[in-house]
Amino acid sequence: MERWGRPFSFPLSFPVSFMVYFLRVMAMGLKEIIFGGKMNKKETNPHEQGSENAQGKKIAASLDVFPGAATEPEDEEAFREEGIQLEQQGKYEEAFLKYEEAARMDDTPSMVRIAGMYLSGNFRPLGSSNQAELLLRGNPIFPWSLRTEKQPDYKSAFDWLMKAADLGDGLACETVGNMLCNGIGCYADLEDGISFLEKAVDRGQESARKYIDLYRPNGKVLTNEEYEACLAAFSKAAEAGDDSAYELYATLKSGTQKQLARLGHILIAAQKVQRKGFEVFRHSSTSSGIPLLPVASKRGRWCTFLRFNLDAWKEDRPLIAVSSDILNVQRPSQLLSHLHHAKTVGTAKYRSPAFGWLEEEKEAVLIRLGEPDSLSSEELKEIAASFFLHKQEYLGESIAFMVENGEKEYSFEVAGIKDEKLEVLWRYTIGGSDRVKAYFEPQLISAEITGER
Repeated sequence: MERWGRPFSFPLSFPVSFMVYFLRVMAMGLKEIIFGGKMNKKETNPHEQGSENAQGKKIAASLDVFPGAATEPEDEEAFREEGIQLEQQGKYEEAFLKYEEAARMDDTPSMVRIAGMYLSGNFRPLGSSNQAELLLRGNPIFPWSLRTEKQPDYKSAFDWLMKAADLGDGLACETVGNMLCNGIGCYADLEDGISFLEKAVDRGQESARKYIDLYRPNGKVLTNEEYEACLAAFSKAAEAGDDSAYELYATLKSGTQKQLARLGHILIAAQKVQRKGFEVFRHSSTSSGIPLLPVASKRGRWCTFLRFNLDAWKEDRPLIAVSSDILNVQRPSQLLSHLHHAKTVGTAKYRSPAFGWLEEEKEAVLIRLGEPDSLSSEELKEIAASFFLHKQEYLGESIAFMVENGEKEYSFEVAGIKDEKLEVLWRYTIGGSDRVKAYFEPQLISAEITGER
């Protein structure tokens, strides 16, 4: 079955926005390491017997990663300090050799520094291209869709961090845990990742505690009223950058499917304008893979099925604005068809971040969701066959949908409107760049409802 999501989007094991955010957080955590701050030497377990050199040989033999004769143990800190100086001068290969010498003696700060160099993208970056991804989509490849760029070597970074984590480094345990939970540089393994985060906390890395809340729901059961109050508290904490947002998120993630759709609404509206504090939090999906978001889309041949989950809104009949650079707001039926539990009720103008071929100021069609049935059973079967839909994807009182009949190249956006406020909920572009030029909070300019009494 075709995956849900943005048309032409290649399925990833974790959202790109989260990867960018996580690497930024990781870089902050490794700031001392990458930019030459002081690192504490690994504490030695007083119950362990024998010299550090003997211990280093034992670890090297078990891991088979440090071939050759061992260097004298008393020089490990000196090797690391030389490496720091070389790294600051941009002599990464020479710095690597110094760190490697220290790492032979189980110097975990040097291992983490090597990982930091790989993550920075300055040291042995990997070349990447999205051509294979575009080919897998089975659609025409536009020149402006091709991207070739240098990427950090996540796998090598993970390998070095794992060595440090196995030797008890708290920061390494935290970073390995996050990478495992998201499949960055390794296969995703949520259970194993949380285990490393718990090890990090045990080793005094308190910042890892919030990530446990991020990945593991706490199982609390709330009424819908209590859930809305928790949502409000979560939004306030996230906007303030307060770590209590993580604990609240663990509670919200324990909600019912209907409640999780409300969480998805809050998250997608914040993330579509890159509101600070929300980047790391992710929405949920049903067991069949349908995103628990207010809007989701599924691409057909030259058209798109747009699915609206009414559970994501507090109100029973939400109002949305649909805009596109090929939409004639006076003749919306030329682009939009097969409206189900939905009705065109007017037009609007608003401002939101420009992307693709859509400028900041947009003309939109207003659509009221939650309307009575509007399609016959035969029309529903036709839609289901065209997009290979299962019943849970298009049937039910909480589901509204429409079909967008686009062209080869265009941009499309869906926004929600309530109490004169507007929020972007979904956007995509076909055949053009999907990069937003500049983010800002959307503004409703005018709205004229003519199709309701």
